[in-house]
Amino acid sequence: SEYGITRGTFLSVIVGSALFPSAAFANGSRSITACKIDANNCVSTLNIKQLESYSPPWTFEVSPDEAFARIKGVLASDDSFTVKEVDDEARYVRATVKRVFQDQDEIEFLVKGDDKAVVFKSSEIDDGSFSDFGANRKRIDSIRKKGAVFDLMGGGLTADSYEGGGAATRGNGALGQLKAFYGLQSGQGFQGVFEDED
Repeated sequence: SEYGITRGTFLSVIVGSALFPSAAFANGSRSITACKIDANNCVSTLNIKQLESYSPPWTFEVSPDEAFARIKGVLASDDSFTVKEVDDEARYVRATVKRVFQDQDEIEFLVKGDDKAVVFKSSEIDDGSFSDFGANRKRIDSIRKKGAVFDLMGGGLTADSYEGGGAATRGNGALGQLKAFYGLQSGQGFQGVFEDED
């Protein structure tokens, strides 16, 4: 072939990618998926439309490698976690979690170096019909606190936090944070974008 790629090589790459999707991640591009719409026991940074399953990403001021090392350290220091996959280049880690007797949950973290943010998903392996009473959400928050360098994106502030507040009593939950992020609280604050400067 004039490009140095044989038909056999081309076909083996295509077939290999289809049969072994993890091979598509060899270049370091990883992603976290959202929880299924009907999932009972799941929390993810990508469920911005399903607030019961949404949790805001974490931010950090340390290097991305240090943030990733902190997450791996927390997982390694707790016997309830069994690390199943680590991709140091992509800063991705996946582990199973014991709740009572067996591995019931799975947790994934991806440190986004350019954004200085951590996205994640924590879910029940076999989604049951019974509530986990917030176990996945509590676990995520516990790991964040033990990592000691992570904050919630937005710092917990919402549009209700401005002009003296009321943030402690209204709007500081997931819905309030999303509204603040997208500028939907009161409609104030985005007008300056459209006004002409004199």
